[in-house]
Amino acid sequence: MSDKTKGTIVVLGSGPIRIGQGIEFDYASVKCVQALKKLGYKVAIINNNPETVSTDFDTADRLYFEPLTPVDVMNVLSVEKPLGVVVAFGGGTAIKLAKYLDKQGVKILGTSADAIDLAEDRERFEELCDRLGIKRPKGLTVFTEVEALEAAEKITYPVLMRPSYVLGGQNMIIARNSADVKEYMKIILRSGIENPVLIDKYMEGKELEVDCICDGHDVLIPGIMEHVERTGIHSGDSIAIYPASFNPEIEEKIIRQSTDLALALGTKGLVNIQYLIYDDGNGDDLYIIEANPRSSRTVPYLSKVSGVPMIDLATRAMLGENISDMEYGTGLYKKPNYFAVKVPVFSFEKLMDVDTHLGPEMKSTGEVLGIATTREEALFKGMAAAGWKMKTSSNTSDSSNGVLFSVRQSDLPELPALARKFYELGFTLYATTGNAATIERSGMPVTHVAKVHENYHENVMTLLESGKIVYVISTSAKGRDPVAESVKLRRLAVERDIDCLTSLDTANALADCLASPYSLENASLVDITKFRN
Repeated sequence: MSDKTKGTIVVLGSGPIRIGQGIEFDYASVKCVQALKKLGYKVAIINNNPETVSTDFDTADRLYFEPLTPVDVMNVLSVEKPLGVVVAFGGGTAIKLAKYLDKQGVKILGTSADAIDLAEDRERFEELCDRLGIKRPKGLTVFTEVEALEAAEKITYPVLMRPSYVLGGQNMIIARNSADVKEYMKIILRSGIENPVLIDKYMEGKELEVDCICDGHDVLIPGIMEHVERTGIHSGDSIAIYPASFNPEIEEKIIRQSTDLALALGTKGLVNIQYLIYDDGNGDDLYIIEANPRSSRTVPYLSKVSGVPMIDLATRAMLGENISDMEYGTGLYKKPNYFAVKVPVFSFEKLMDVDTHLGPEMKSTGEVLGIATTREEALFKGMAAAGWKMKTSSNTSDSSNGVLFSVRQSDLPELPALARKFYELGFTLYATTGNAATIERSGMPVTHVAKVHENYHENVMTLLESGKIVYVISTSAKGRDPVAESVKLRRLAVERDIDCLTSLDTANALADCLASPYSLENASLVDITKFRN
């Protein structure tokens, strides 16, 4: 078929975003360009992120290295006169332009601008969830500090605060009191917001996410991913396990609600849905966190481990093909006979003064993949590949096999079980006063360590300097105050090349890996293509 009959399509990239956070969207953009060219279209891409493959001279037919702003994009479109524009593969940067382009009469390929707004608009999305019988945490929309304080009191603390149309969890926090709300709103209002701030009840539970491909009539779910860390940590910073393991009732509910939501949103292409499983007193139930009708960070990972070429199928669906006519069927794609674990990689040693404490704002700069026939070995391989030292008491000297605990008050009930894992592995336990008392009550010997304000000469800082500590487990404070002692402790751990874990779930996963029979010497070498066959 000639180029004249097919025409040109413009693909919007992600633009320059935070270090290491553009690669997944770049993958999606490049795969989309390849799929469109394969279908016989000419493709022009707009992206001004120099680290990406999408800005290589030979990726698209034409590259516009222009800012992704309304004026610059419209200038390109006036030259190209495309059949349509693809906004779904450039993350939040591209999605934000959908409403503007739609008003200018530009054809948005795939999910409509109105459907994108439906997923982002608090009131419209809540109405949709109510109509579909999908539970979600209580939430309100605010513009001012006074409204935010009133909303937080009404919802009850802790609350999750975030701007709408957010990317990478930027400027998201968990506020535990009114002081947090005031501090947050000052920062947000100072930067100037066009869209409202969303305030949700923070519900602590198991988090999972689903990527769906939809053609407006049918839905294909390549896989369900389960996070090791509970809600409150950005999905980009969480360890994700595929396939997820839930009881059949929950799994059936995930598939049904994801299908209903994708269809109700009018999705044509990809939609990423994040859920949490929360015990509301009547047993575990499913709650939706958010839905993003675009490519997500998990798409490259899930495409690789499921064997489903998600961007290729989504691009075809955007152009009107039926999923039922493609070779992967509909519903939940078959589960593999292996496990794949995505583990984030961080660059804190290269970024001065950044707190290593993880939360709803993304901080990772990459990811690695562990694949094995068992969940335990896949997790071990992923954590080892991500740079965790995997030291045990057997491969460290008695004078340098310490684990230091300094966790917040709300984590104390779970501390004894975690400490026991390290104690039974032969590690020497160290802890700050409150932590130490909790561990001692459970019958384990522990060395009390003073905080800096308690003893200037012998404290947690001098302990890290001594070389006795292998791992630090610190969940104290939120990390927005660089002079806070917990922040300084974590920064010193980075400078001394000591592994620092800021989530009890990550620490438990590490302890389980150290207790497993796996090591760098006996971990199996696998070929994922043979696994699939």
